[in-house]
Amino acid sequence: MMRGTNLQQQEATSSSATTEDISTSTIVNNQQDGGIATQEKKWTSGNTSIDFSKVELYYDQVSSWQLLKTYTALTSCRLPGVRTIGAEILEKGGPVVSQAVKYSYFQYFCGGETLPKTKKAIVDVTQNKKMHCILDYSVEGPVQPLETSVINVDSSEVVEDSICKVIAESIEFMGEQNRAMKRDGINEPLPCPFGVVKVTGISSCILLERLSKILCYVQLFPESEHAKKLLNTNIYFFGDIASDVSTFDLMKEYTVKQYPRTVAFNLNENTPPEPLSQVELTKLGRVIQRLTMLCDACVKNGMSLLVDAEQTYYQAAIDQLYMMMSIKYNNKEILKNRQTPVVYNTYQMYLKDALHRLQFDYHFLTQNGLHHGSKLVRGAYMKSETIRSNEMGIPYPFQQTLLETHVNYVRGVEFCLDNLYSEGNIGVLICSHNQDTLGMSSRLLTEKYGFEKKDPRVMFAQLYGMGDNLSHALVYHGYNVGKYVPFGSVTDVMPYLARRLIENGDMLSGSTVETQRIRSEIVRRAAIYSKAVYSKIVQFMEERKNQSSPPPTATASQ
Repeated sequence: MMRGTNLQQQEATSSSATTEDISTSTIVNNQQDGGIATQEKKWTSGNTSIDFSKVELYYDQVSSWQLLKTYTALTSCRLPGVRTIGAEILEKGGPVVSQAVKYSYFQYFCGGETLPKTKKAIVDVTQNKKMHCILDYSVEGPVQPLETSVINVDSSEVVEDSICKVIAESIEFMGEQNRAMKRDGINEPLPCPFGVVKVTGISSCILLERLSKILCYVQLFPESEHAKKLLNTNIYFFGDIASDVSTFDLMKEYTVKQYPRTVAFNLNENTPPEPLSQVELTKLGRVIQRLTMLCDACVKNGMSLLVDAEQTYYQAAIDQLYMMMSIKYNNKEILKNRQTPVVYNTYQMYLKDALHRLQFDYHFLTQNGLHHGSKLVRGAYMKSETIRSNEMGIPYPFQQTLLETHVNYVRGVEFCLDNLYSEGNIGVLICSHNQDTLGMSSRLLTEKYGFEKKDPRVMFAQLYGMGDNLSHALVYHGYNVGKYVPFGSVTDVMPYLARRLIENGDMLSGSTVETQRIRSEIVRRAAIYSKAVYSKIVQFMEERKNQSSPPPTATASQ
């Protein structure tokens, strides 16, 4: 069965939906005991206390030149062919393309090629825009279009080590920026609060896929003799790798109890995947060492580590790695002098299983005396995942409509804030470019739960160069706002930019409201400038006229 219709429906809605288009929805409040109660809420502009249209206020500190650059960049991304032809050109690369990208989109959507070159972007975000900077080394592992039966992994440990080193250096670099800004009188929350890791950058993609397939099999057929055999081969973090017995026991419990996720593989109970080989276990041990190094760097610098979500056929392994790091770092001993968790997992709320996984992870951690870090995003792999599910004949993993994704997203936000209010043991990063989602979330934060807008445990975030009208509005109203700033060499970042065009093209093409508001602000400023120029010209002409008039004639009596 083809799922193209659902994909097209979501894209079409994403490109054209406005606040008024979204009708009444049912928000589900998930209770501590796992039960579900329903509560009717209106998904309309009436659910936000922020008027995002007041661009003359929000762009007050933004130069007209910067507004013009923003308008040009976003408008060009919506031109016919840019999403398809442009993405193909980016993927193929080459010196000419690299130079063209370097002096166009790269400058607008990325912070720089090296860490020192990101300083300008950091200053722009933290001091000019009054936001928080989240540096993201945007090097990703190669996408595996279909599942693979390869068992021996031959990926380059040197490349994975080098990527991990750069990420660790970026954490140290941001830590130094935090200390420097604090010396200059910029206080908490940290100007640069997060480091970011894409696990596919520090691990073999095939290894992650293999591990995910094993985990999915164990969770799908828990009573199978094959599953029990796989569990007995140290799959749950892996006796010889786990640092202590308590971690091993918790990881075993997590693996066995985990909520059944959307299956990303063709699995049959009688044909189980092969256990990880000793070579793969050794490589997995190196991945854990790299993640540990990054978490240590974050602890040292008072920061947190965001573990990015990736394709569904890697996600089970990524969740498992996140849980292991959480057991080690999100405990009360390490957090006693911190306000936020050390490690955050990412949940793509367009996935059908995302809310249940978020709930399960939170309850599992907190019931064991640990804290949970959650980053909520819509998701960025719809096209590639849809193609894969069609080719493999596996279930379509996404919500059926964009509205369902929006509702699921706010359910996730409400779940996190509800537990932050009642228990105080969760941190949440709300990453969204949807005006309604942000308005609803901000209202939940301040009006329903009564949190301070600057509570360091809650932050909103958007991508650098995108959604600036939303970011500025949130800052204007006093909320914590972060900007994801990608960096890396043009060659390394081009796959990232290509994927942004392909996977987030609907978001770019849906930026019509933003570009319209920017255009209105440019026109407003131009009108003011024209009026001022006209007044100056009139004044100048009057002065010239007065200067050229003859002096008054003397009277006879004089």
